[in-house]
Order: sequence, then structure tokens, then C-alpha cells
Amino acid sequence: MYAPELIRAGGPTKQVPGLAEYSDLIESWLAELADRGSSVSIVFRFVERIASSDLASERGIFQIVSKRSESDERTFYGRFHTCARRTDGRWRICIDYDTDERSATLGEEFLAAVDVDDVDAFSAPDTVRA
Repeated sequence: MYAPELIRAGGPTKQVPGLAEYSDLIESWLAELADRGSSVSIVFRFVERIASSDLASERGIFQIVSKRSESDERTFYGRFHTCARRTDGRWRICIDYDTDERSATLGEEFLAAVDVDDVDAFSAPDTVRA
């Protein structure tokens, strides 16, 4: 999924780790979730998708649902921007940036954005959303 030269920026940590450090952070976070019996799901929706034959930029809004128990479920939203490169026929994310912004309208913006499977929404220049 990620290129070896990954630049990962933003998020709640406000750090800029490379691939190895980011992998360690994610593995630790997932282990902590499992130890607590918690779960998390993430959904991405897009406001912009631009691609050539070997480069891509995608911006959008993500939704994270965190469950600690049946009665304790929380939903968070943030913005993301990724840049990817096709290498050896496979897409790899080179830059992955996200925010943990808090906005009263971000949930509405998430619902208004384009579903991950709707690639046709961005196929013509006049359908690109900003």
C-alpha cells in the first residue's frame, strides 16, 4: 500500500514519520485496541481524484468509528490528501496527509463527498469537485 519513501504527515500526533516509524506506530495502536477489546472502522469518501497513467492525487474526508463496547461508540471525521505513484504495475502511496480537525459540518461534507467505488464521478474535467 505504501511506497518505501513514504512521507506521512499530520493527524493527531502532528509528526512526519517515514514508513518504518509509521508502521511501528500503527502496529502499536492496533495492538492497544486489541488488548482493550476495542475496534475501529474507517470509511473514505472523495472530493477530488486526479490521476495520470503513473501519478495520482486524491483528497477527501474520512470517517472513523471507534467502539469500546456496545454502548460506547464514537465517530470522528478528518480530511486526507494522498499522492501515489504506480511502480511495477502497482499503486503505492508516497505522501499521506490527514487532519483531525473538528468541524460541525464535516459529517455533512463526508456524506456529500463521492463514494470510494464511484470512480466515474471524476473521469471528466467538468465533474471534478473542489
